[in-house]
Amino acid sequence: MKLSRFSLLALLLAFVWAGCQDLSVENPNNPDRTRALAEPNDVEALVSNLFTEYWNATQGCNGSPMLSTMADQHSCSWANWGMRDMSSEPRIAWDNSSSYSRRASTEGPWFDNYTGISNAIDGLRAVEENEQAFIDAGIDVNRLRAFARFNMGLMHGHLALFFDKAFVVDESVDLEAVALGQVELPTQPYNEVMQRAIGFLDEAIAIAQANSFTIAASDDWIFGLDVDNQRLIRLANSYAARFMAQVARTPEERAAVDWNEVIRRIDAGIVEDFAPIGDDNGDQEWDCLKWAGSEGRTWSRADYRTIGPADESVCDPNDGKINCFQEWLDTPLQDRLVFDVHTSDRRIVGSADDPTVDGKDFQYQGDNGPFPPARGTYHYSSHNPFRYKYYRDNGANGAMPVMLKAEMDLLKAEALLRTGGSTQMVADLINNTRVPRGELNPALATDAVGSPDDPQNHRDGASLWAKLKHEKRIETFLTAAGLAFFDDRGWGDLVDNTPYHFPIPGKELETLALQTYTFGGGGDASADDRGFAWKRAPTGGESRFTMDARPQ
Repeated sequence: MKLSRFSLLALLLAFVWAGCQDLSVENPNNPDRTRALAEPNDVEALVSNLFTEYWNATQGCNGSPMLSTMADQHSCSWANWGMRDMSSEPRIAWDNSSSYSRRASTEGPWFDNYTGISNAIDGLRAVEENEQAFIDAGIDVNRLRAFARFNMGLMHGHLALFFDKAFVVDESVDLEAVALGQVELPTQPYNEVMQRAIGFLDEAIAIAQANSFTIAASDDWIFGLDVDNQRLIRLANSYAARFMAQVARTPEERAAVDWNEVIRRIDAGIVEDFAPIGDDNGDQEWDCLKWAGSEGRTWSRADYRTIGPADESVCDPNDGKINCFQEWLDTPLQDRLVFDVHTSDRRIVGSADDPTVDGKDFQYQGDNGPFPPARGTYHYSSHNPFRYKYYRDNGANGAMPVMLKAEMDLLKAEALLRTGGSTQMVADLINNTRVPRGELNPALATDAVGSPDDPQNHRDGASLWAKLKHEKRIETFLTAAGLAFFDDRGWGDLVDNTPYHFPIPGKELETLALQTYTFGGGGDASADDRGFAWKRAPTGGESRFTMDARPQ
């Protein structure tokens, strides 16, 4: 079997890519199976690269900027990575044709995750076939197994978050028989894929609980971090908690989550921020969301639907200006212009008296932004996110937080609200960031609980639900790819007709001789914003990003 077969059966041969490619083709990031599995040390090297593959499938430019703009986290009307098409209003359906120029934004997460899963399976099979050879070579087989299972959980989990259905693959699947059409591999719906993803994470936890090991920062398996078996257990539990909540497609599904289990996972999870460290100038250890999202001169503005609810200005309908968020929303879509945000949240604005003073996380720009007005002035904003600007300024090197302790605190606060837990604990969890970073008055146990339908609101009189939403929107800004999008769909906060998940890529459907389908734009899997008060308003594939990329 040769490399050319990949174009004939793209997904299934991705599983056996390493074993089927032409040996004359040099690809150091995906070596042929024979060479990669020739020696135990080669297998360990293959497995050690799994987190890099997961990272590139999620934090790379294919998928992550588009999801951010679809969640109205950051705003950008450039066509790159599908941002313009999928964040402009009124929302349209995803173009799932194999000829669509932005198709890489779904093909990347699909094919890249499956390439990683394939490599994990190759590594695990090699150990099972000759474990003694690994032991003789001084390789910790338990560390290797736990790490492979952990990444298989992450990869299947992202597929379940992103797509309506996917394939579940482990060592029990005869991949070559599938590729040759001898065995059928059916797709499974997203909830079943997620169930198996969490199962992989639990298998990693079980191995790590039974065996001590350390992944040294110098080995760079997880980008400059020391991760021992206990830390891997915490990471797996936190990812499981995130996945359990974010797999929900609707408010009804999110309400039905086993929130007591989410609390258990969070309590067994991370105790500090999970922030892999990029130190290769963005070659592999690359966070496109932070890079492009922090560039206000060209690529990014903070979307008013994230920072706007914090506006405290007084609107005068007679002054002829758009000077507050609600007035901005009530203005016809194509007439919306930049306004200054006056807020007591010091992450957004640094002064109570002067809205042009930079906040801790957002930088005042005060102009229309770099986007063409013909594409919609509603994409404009007064501020640019710059909490992670250090990453860009340092040539794509530095800490790349993808799971904050604050995220877990706020997820636990949501779980407590949904299970009738202590409102004092909820207030305390919200205040962990609201008070020291936002410099806002504390949330109180006596505040109204509210409901998941409450819009984001930071003010003292707002409900605990509203304050929780504000904290999570601001604190997790530009961290994990899709985090804001997956939260918004479960809360019912996506803009009307936004697709709440994506179809199997059209290229894959064509390869498998299946009918092309899609979501959004008022068709199947279109979000309904439930008419929340602050949303009332009239409405009228590239490869990875590089320093040479240009807006389109």
